[in-house]
Amino acid sequence: MKIRNVPIYFLVMINRTRKLTLLVRAALILLAIGSISWLSAAGAAIGMAVANGSFQVDHSRVWGNTTLFDGSIIETATAPSQLRLDGGVEMRLSSDSRATVYQRRLVLEAGYGQLESAADFDVEARSLHISAATRQTVARIKLEGGRKVVVAALSGSVRVRNASGLLVANVEAGKSLDFEPQAAGAAAPTRVSGCLLSKSGKVILVEQTTNVVVELRGPGLEKEIGNHVEISGVAADEPASVPGASQLIRVAGLKLVSKGGCSAVAKKAGATAAAAGTAAAAGTAAGAAGAAGAAAGGIGVGTIAVLGGVAAAATVGGLAAVGSLPGQSDSPPSASR
Repeated sequence: MKIRNVPIYFLVMINRTRKLTLLVRAALILLAIGSISWLSAAGAAIGMAVANGSFQVDHSRVWGNTTLFDGSIIETATAPSQLRLDGGVEMRLSSDSRATVYQRRLVLEAGYGQLESAADFDVEARSLHISAATRQTVARIKLEGGRKVVVAALSGSVRVRNASGLLVANVEAGKSLDFEPQAAGAAAPTRVSGCLLSKSGKVILVEQTTNVVVELRGPGLEKEIGNHVEISGVAADEPASVPGASQLIRVAGLKLVSKGGCSAVAKKAGATAAAAGTAAAAGTAAGAAGAAGAAAGGIGVGTIAVLGGVAAAATVGGLAAVGSLPGQSDSPPSASR
């Protein structure tokens, strides 16, 4: 049949059909590409788990090694395991541990682990966020009882933040701290002690247990600058204005612990330890201090800090002194690929 013998409306219909067919094909191609991309992202491997024995991944028993995906659940029994994630992060889990692993974080739900990581990787443990503050950091995290989290830095430095992201501790190499999350929010009691210093025209305190800097506001502070003090109070709603300070504390009570001895601390913090004023410390606020102490609920021994709704105390016989994790030798298991 020649085109000139075909009615015009047939030619229009043929042309529309061809266009519709092309549009359908294009839509199918785009849909296929999108599906492939989505499946690739959803199923992308993020690393490998290795063990000298059997363990469980996503409630299925595996032996030797297996590939990890975003959201994989790892459960060790008698055999510990080592997680090797893309980006150079390594996490060792001792026996009887459980964790859920993601590309940029790991949630420790039971047991004991060792993190070897640069920055930008978090270990979540009972609402705390634990991460490396420096390169080549090795940190140990252990869950004890129903509330306590023990954090140790074998090398490098470790940051500990509360559930809202507020810095509550800097753990330096060779140090180990016990933590217990307490009440959250601005109403949470605060109890800290350390050197009272001046920086940027404001009063700060370098906390001796957690190695965190806080800005202070309240009466009678200036005359105790350069001294070691203990303060109690509550966190303010507004952020700290001093560079390097984690939060602003409104002081309810202050007690002089000792005079002077803060020059080295001031130099490290970039602050000033001015000569102390006349003797006579400001009076204590026993009620506020008592409330902060009660919130710490028997954690550790010795000096206890309560900051950002988290109680912290130095660990006795800390994790930093342990040669290897329980059930794990210093030599990591090998992976057969």
